[in-house]
Formats: sequence, C-alpha cells, structure tokens
Amino acid sequence: MVELYSLESSVYSGCADSTLRDPRRAIATIQHAIALDSTRATFFVILAGAYASGGNLTAAVDALKRALASPGAAPSYRPYWQRQLDEYERALATQRVKRQGSSASDSAMALNRTGRWSEAADQARRYLASARLGSRDESCRVRVMLAYSEMQLVHQDSANAVLASADSTCEGTRAKEEMAHDLAQLHRNVPGLARLGASPSSDGSWATGDPRTLGLNVRALEGHLSICERTGADACLVVYRDTIVQEWYSPRYREPMYAMSSTKSITALLVGMLLDEGRLKSLDDRVCTYVRNWCDGLRARVTLRHLLSMTSGLPRMYANGVGYTSDKDKFVEDLTPTNEPGSSWAYSNEGAQLLSPILDAAAGEPIQDYALRRLFRPLGMDHTRLHADGKGHAWTYADAETTPRDLARLGRLILHKGLSDGRRIVSQAWIETATQPSQQMNPRYGLLWWIDPEAKAIAMHGHLDTDVHILPDLALVVVRMQTRPFAGVPEGTYEREAVPLYREFVAREAH
Repeated sequence: MVELYSLESSVYSGCADSTLRDPRRAIATIQHAIALDSTRATFFVILAGAYASGGNLTAAVDALKRALASPGAAPSYRPYWQRQLDEYERALATQRVKRQGSSASDSAMALNRTGRWSEAADQARRYLASARLGSRDESCRVRVMLAYSEMQLVHQDSANAVLASADSTCEGTRAKEEMAHDLAQLHRNVPGLARLGASPSSDGSWATGDPRTLGLNVRALEGHLSICERTGADACLVVYRDTIVQEWYSPRYREPMYAMSSTKSITALLVGMLLDEGRLKSLDDRVCTYVRNWCDGLRARVTLRHLLSMTSGLPRMYANGVGYTSDKDKFVEDLTPTNEPGSSWAYSNEGAQLLSPILDAAAGEPIQDYALRRLFRPLGMDHTRLHADGKGHAWTYADAETTPRDLARLGRLILHKGLSDGRRIVSQAWIETATQPSQQMNPRYGLLWWIDPEAKAIAMHGHLDTDVHILPDLALVVVRMQTRPFAGVPEGTYEREAVPLYREFVAREAH
C-alpha cells in the first residue's frame, strides 16, 4: 500500500515515476489496491491514467466512469475528471475512425450517439467543405448526420437547410435506402423544432392526482424534482396506484425521446410474448435455430437464455461495438463468443441486438411491426416504436423512440403482472421469470431486466440514467429520461441520490 500511496502522490504532482513508466506494473498494483478498498475514487483515476499510458483508452474510459460514479468522489475533483474523461472519449473516437478508414459519416454518427452534437456538426461541415469529397453515398450519409446534429442543437433554420440538401444529395444513391429511416425521422421532427416548449404528448387515459390528497410525502417528491433538475434530466414522472402524481419536463425536452438501453427490457417483454404464443419454443432454444452462421464452435452452444441473461460469452465492447456500426444485424451475426457460454457475465449490447433477427424469424414479420401490433398499441403507447435502420432491422438493444408517459405504461404492465385494463398482454409467469435473478454471477440481473434488492425495485436501465423503476409493494413507477450529458454531472448521480428517496414518497409527512 505504501507503493500505491507513493504512486497516487506522483500522479497528482504531475511526475512520471518508474511505476507509470511501466503501465503494466501500475495496473497490477492499483488493481490489487482496489481489491482491498474499492471505495476510493482516486484509485480508479490512477488506474485510468495507467491504462491510458499503456494505450488502452477503452479501459481508461471505463475506469474514469467508475471514479465519477463512486460515492467517495470529491466534488472539487469531479470537473477535472469529467474533462479528462471527455478527452479520452474523443481520442477513442479518433482511434476508431482511423481503424475504420476515416469514414466521416461513421465518426459523426459516433459523436452523435454520445451526445457530442456540436463536435459531430463541426466534423461533418469540415468534410463537406473539403475540396476532395468522397462518393455521393458518403456525402449523403454525412449530410444526414449533420441534419441530426443541428436538430439536436435546436438550430432550426440550419437543420431545415441541411435536410433539404440531404434529400437532394441522397436521391439516386444506394445510401438513400440505408438512411431511409433516419431521413423519415428527420422529416417528422425538424419542422417541429419551432414548437419546443409546447406541452409534450399526452393522452386522456392517464389519471392525474394531487399527492397530498393521496397521502404522499410532498417534501420527498419535491426533493426528487430538485434532483431531476440538478442532474440534467429532460423529464421525470412518478405514478402511484396508476395515477400520475408528479410530471416535470425541462426546457430541453422534445420528442421523440430515446429509451437508450431501457429498450432491452422491452425486448424481453417481446420474447415473453412470443414464448406465450409458442412462436419461440423455449429459452433453451439455440441461437443456431434462427441464425444459421451461429452453428459452429462456441456459437453453437449459445441459447436464448444466455443472450437474455448476458452470459453468452460475448465480451463487453466499447468503441468498437454495435453502437458504432450501420449494419447492426450483420455485425452481431459475425461475432464469436470469447468465453464458454454460461461461464461468465458481461453486459453485451451485441448479445441483445442478436435477438433482432431471432425475433424477426419467430414473429414471422419484422419485430418492430409485431411490437406495434401486440404490445405498444394495446397498451396505448401511441408515441412509441422500435428504432429500425434503412434495411428494416430493429434495434433490440437500445434507442426505442418513446415518451415518459408511454414508458410508464410498461411500468404499470409490470405492476399488474402482465395485464393492461384486464387484458392479458404477457403471462404473469414470464414477468416473474424475467424479473428474478437469472444467474449467480450477477444476482442484480434478470432477463434483460435489472433488480435492486435494497430499493425492492425492478428496473429498466439506460444511458444517462434513462430509467424506469418499479416498486411493486408500493404500486409505484418512476420514469426519468435524458438525451445528452449534463456538464459536471457524471452518469449515476441521479440513481445514487434519488432511488433511496423513492420509498419516502409513500411515507406520511411528519407534522
């Protein structure tokens, strides 16, 4: 430990001692210290520096994120660590672009995907201003990415102009079909930028109530609202006994919102429905049954249960993962597990996306169409759809387009064990199976659902704390959504501060 403290001191004094000149030694030393005391945020900061010194920016990013999420992180250090994280992520994006042949559209997509819309727009404009433009297909893709950036930045005139330019450039190209979904989304949303600040989509079927009349703790709810505002949320919604008791939208709110990785839990519901209907035979069906090139080696042993429980043997992928590819189904179908299926737990976007072609095959139609017909419309989720690419492949790992009220309907479905207004949507048996620990390696994970035993909650979790928490014993659903990083607030801050407060909502105020 003396060596560790010496290393920590040298890092903050800006010195490059012999330990940092040997990153492998530094990493081993710090990992040993973390095994003894994982609460010290500074250990993860030093670990990030060691990884970066060794050229492993992916691991450096992960270590810094753990530092920022640590309860022991000193507030005075957080801005510095956040700036360092931003630098690592920019360098990582640059690394990836170089590996993939410096595709301007891929780079802009990667920046857009992480909420760096200004950087994406600058990069796209530099490409379009270049005297040596690439193919019309690439120019089409870049203009679509630029239009998306300008839309997110609420630059209406520019977004409209770029969108018109994209329509013209894309005409007659192969890329037009590839970008068809993105173009359609832009045409739906760009004209509405002038209406920002208007009331979000609503429907008359939700009851709203005064929390005081329902006997709720108003101070606790006010505290929750303060956390929502301070942590950069775009929207927060609290439902108690099927009644909305708190609903708040920031000035940044606009639709559609993206469910981020909370989409995985929607995918789990679709799996359960297809099992209920007999279209999927069993969780122990092999992926090979539906994806023919998964019939060799380790791939031949992967089952649906493995994909749903994150035990398929696929590793966690960061900058080179499915989020940075345009043909997502082909990307995941070409992957191979690195561990024996069932032997380890690793959060895998790629495993969740592999369910897309599987569910298409089982449903006998695009899974996004099945979801509309069998799940979203019956629940009254009129503003929700699975995101799909230009080839019609649904994203089953992230970014369903939705609203807070629509997500709350999914929470209500879980509360009522698969029933909606008396109509059976999915079996109670599936709800109970999916929301219980699915394996022993991570008992907080069910089948694409998260479990929080301390809060006695079931949860859908997504990037930037885009979450739905369901507390069955309290008949409580809490929805929070956010679309872009908020300066100085690391991911996880809302959950750390707000989730312990949920149970106080239903406690009587002391008078």
